[in-house]
Amino acid sequence: MPKNSVENTASRMKAILEILAAQEPSNPGKTGRADVLRQALERVPLEGTEADLLASGVARGERAMVTASTKLVKAGWILKEGRAGWSITGAGRAALADFPDVEQMQAALSETRKSSAAVTPAETRNEAVLEEALRDQAVGGPGRQPHGSHSEDHYEGPSFPQPGSVAVAGNFGALLGGADWSPADEAVQMSFDRSDELWKLGVELPAGDYEFKAALNGSWDENYGFGAHFDGANYGFQHAGGPLTFLYDHATHTVITKPDGV
Repeated sequence: MPKNSVENTASRMKAILEILAAQEPSNPGKTGRADVLRQALERVPLEGTEADLLASGVARGERAMVTASTKLVKAGWILKEGRAGWSITGAGRAALADFPDVEQMQAALSETRKSSAAVTPAETRNEAVLEEALRDQAVGGPGRQPHGSHSEDHYEGPSFPQPGSVAVAGNFGALLGGADWSPADEAVQMSFDRSDELWKLGVELPAGDYEFKAALNGSWDENYGFGAHFDGANYGFQHAGGPLTFLYDHATHTVITKPDGV
């Protein structure tokens, strides 16, 4: 695999720490995750096959960066503040000072994870899946399994923590035999496809203009709208009529709609 892919992902992890460290400590508001990731990509742009789009419409390199950022949380270098905010910890600031070189930081991060007493067997399995994804994420071509795919005998769970359920709740629920804007309605519940780690729902809708959001775990407590923003504006689309598939990527909170046959 191209060596730059793993190196670039490691450089983006360092950039995330630098971006968070530069924030004003007295600011009570925490930096939005989406903004931090955007700035990290501006500092270390996607190269080559990193820019290839996955089925979710998200670039390979961006998906790898989002997934790898969980290492920073598990190492105690950054904190999740609510559902959409990040902040750097004292350990994270110390890491920037102690490991100015990207390779040193990457090695230290791996050692921190290995020595952490808080690592559970499930996290160890997920870490192995993550490393496999980082090795393979820039390699394409016929015959290669998609990101996150596993055989029936060796599947050990998704490479990124997933919600209990995902619904595309919108103004078309009644057309599917359920209720409009109801995140708990069975008619709008998506199914998790472990072959590509996407949530999917196939429907058939008449021609019209539609709006929706991705709602997690049967309620509006955690929902994502246009631009993958937490509690953001509604997604909107025009449909010519006929079969349609919704795809949701929990690593990036992105939803795309795909008319069948396209």
